[in-house]
Amino acid sequence: MLSLLASCRRPPRVDAPDRVDEPSIDVPAPSEAPDAATPEGIPEPPLPPVDASAEAPPGRSTLDLPLRDSWAAVNTWNDRMEGEYSAFVARLGEAIAQRRCRRLDRCLGDPSANTLFDASSDRRLSLTVDCADLPYILRAYFAFKRRLPFGYVARVRGYGDDPRYMLRVRPSRWRVWTDFRTARGVLGAMVDDVHSGMYRVSPDVPGGDLYPPRIGRDSVRPGTAYYDPNGHVLVVIEVRPDGTVYLIDGHPDGSLTYKRFGEAFAIGTRSLGGGFQNFRPLRWDGEHLTRAGNDEIPGFDGDSQWSPAAWQPPPPAEDAGVRAPRVTYHQWVRHRLASAGAVVDPVLDLREQVASLCRDVADRAEAVDASLAAGIQRQPHPAALPWNIYGTTGDWETWSTPSRDARLKAAVRELHDAVAASAGDPALLERMRAAWREEIARPGCETRYVNSAGATVTLPLETVLDRLFSLSFDPYHCVELRWGAPPGSAELSTCTDDPIRRGWYRAEQRLRNQIDRNYGVATPLTAGPEASPDVDPRRPLGLRP
Repeated sequence: MLSLLASCRRPPRVDAPDRVDEPSIDVPAPSEAPDAATPEGIPEPPLPPVDASAEAPPGRSTLDLPLRDSWAAVNTWNDRMEGEYSAFVARLGEAIAQRRCRRLDRCLGDPSANTLFDASSDRRLSLTVDCADLPYILRAYFAFKRRLPFGYVARVRGYGDDPRYMLRVRPSRWRVWTDFRTARGVLGAMVDDVHSGMYRVSPDVPGGDLYPPRIGRDSVRPGTAYYDPNGHVLVVIEVRPDGTVYLIDGHPDGSLTYKRFGEAFAIGTRSLGGGFQNFRPLRWDGEHLTRAGNDEIPGFDGDSQWSPAAWQPPPPAEDAGVRAPRVTYHQWVRHRLASAGAVVDPVLDLREQVASLCRDVADRAEAVDASLAAGIQRQPHPAALPWNIYGTTGDWETWSTPSRDARLKAAVRELHDAVAASAGDPALLERMRAAWREEIARPGCETRYVNSAGATVTLPLETVLDRLFSLSFDPYHCVELRWGAPPGSAELSTCTDDPIRRGWYRAEQRLRNQIDRNYGVATPLTAGPEASPDVDPRRPLGLRP
């Protein structure tokens, strides 16, 4: 049985940084990148050998057969294979969206979800993949099943102490599938090697695995990755006719979740590789693996995703003095991906955004439950928070939820702004109010947790919105505070936190008031605003004063 464990948040094994005293900065302006020449004389440690001791006896699974028998590259990457890959990812994504499976190994072991299902390998498969691993594992698994060449960047170098947030990242080591004895070895080593910093390669840097595609329906498709330079990676599973994009992502506990693309996911800058990315086509001549260069890829576009000027429509021929609202990146992407003649329905949009919020809250509940099951809330509270609460190591990285909570707040803000844009149409607002009431009444929009006394507490979505900036991201707090129980309430009375923990909860309020994440900089207790921003969508809907 193949068993792999990885975490988006684990400190990856990497080569020595180019300059260890250069602080890691997450989304700088291009001019903030260091100008010093890249030193080339630092010796690089050898790659670790493949661990053959974890392999099952030959014959038990095709994963354990010699590669000459199980993974000979008899096919080539071409448009037909890319189409098959998209169909493979789309089918898996459909099963995850419908919650028929929540882990990659369960999905691959389900013939109704996996177009490449093979009982000889997939019934025994056990995979725990994180967000960074997911695109690579999907690509490698498909290459294995379709007998295609495969390789990946195994190490990167750059400026900064944390490999996940380095600047000027460039590949420094590569591996091909023929370096290993079995497919098990390929997948196992890749989970150890790959981390989210691999996606921070600028399109101008040679040797990377991915490239930025032209934003269009022919190139942003199921299987396309999206990299948020704040340290998160997702995989496209569906592009709807109106341009709405749905994605899946992995988490440290191996769970997979279903997301609607929107402002919760940042674009960053060109130098950090943010945005949509496709795998480069690979060529194999029997000895060497070659990645297609930018000029060989018809759909390559190394500029538009990071050019706000390119997102704006041309000015109208008449009445040119009227200024149209600035188009955001996410609005531009949706427009580019919409089919010809597609119409955006604001009411349907609201329904989908509310459904997405309910999924996000349910996913948060699973993360909080996992932390409680690990007993983190019973451990002594640390004497200080991490230097940066969004990107660090250890138990805080594994069990805290500041990034997840910030994405939830950003999604609420996006919904608020969408409703506010319709404020001038009373008839439309009335339809939106009716849709809101219908959506929040659905069973999937209720969240339940077991309090410290063992009783079940039910939270409708509207209650979560009331407490949006009170939800504790701190895993050392009781479950009642994790869900923002109001001071003096009967709900909070079951919390057993001591004065020290409750003091931390009060001290962290300004951090909870912050929506946009900042990586690579200090996040002291004073980092956020004193008051929480007003992003409640019920206010422009006319459901709150």
